[in-house]
Amino acid sequence: MGIRKAVGEDSAQIAPLILSSGPVAFEHIFSREHGPYIGDFLQREFADSRTMFSHRHHHVFEIEGEIKGDMSDGQLVGSIGSFDTRSHNSTFRGDARAIFTHYGWRGIVKGLLFELRLVKAPRKDCLYLCHIAVRPDCRGQGIAAKMINFMMVKAREGGYRCLSLDVAEQNTNALRLYQQMGFKVLVRSKSYNAVLDNHLYMELDL
Repeated sequence: MGIRKAVGEDSAQIAPLILSSGPVAFEHIFSREHGPYIGDFLQREFADSRTMFSHRHHHVFEIEGEIKGDMSDGQLVGSIGSFDTRSHNSTFRGDARAIFTHYGWRGIVKGLLFELRLVKAPRKDCLYLCHIAVRPDCRGQGIAAKMINFMMVKAREGGYRCLSLDVAEQNTNALRLYQQMGFKVLVRSKSYNAVLDNHLYMELDL
């Protein structure tokens, strides 16, 4: 197994994983009533775009040898995205353009509300993690922890002072993992509608 920088050709395998990292929020913001299926949108943006969903901001967990069943070389079973203040800000125009093109003003408004009310933009000197997901049949093998530890090393090498992330409060499995790894809850953001869950902002000092 190995973690590597994502490339555009990974899009077909990774788009479903990104979607699984926050399906309720994705379906709320990118409603099928107003645009394409979100999986298709994510696959297109991951492959070739300047948005926050691009492969340029992600790493993948790849199977390098058969470990069980029908899993073999080249299969991608995990994803993790990362941003700092500069890289996050650099995607703003691309994000807005892509969302407006495919989902109109409804998508723009929903996306802005979500970012302003429930999740936190990367803080200075902090590497923000997102789109952390593992293929369902590969969970329970420590893959998410390995990806986070990998990003921890990258963050230290990059001179960041902490890792940060947001997690839905009802995602108890992910929350338990993050707490076991040393992340601390700093902010609890109460949901502004009945669809979305409350979110917790967490940090891990490096």
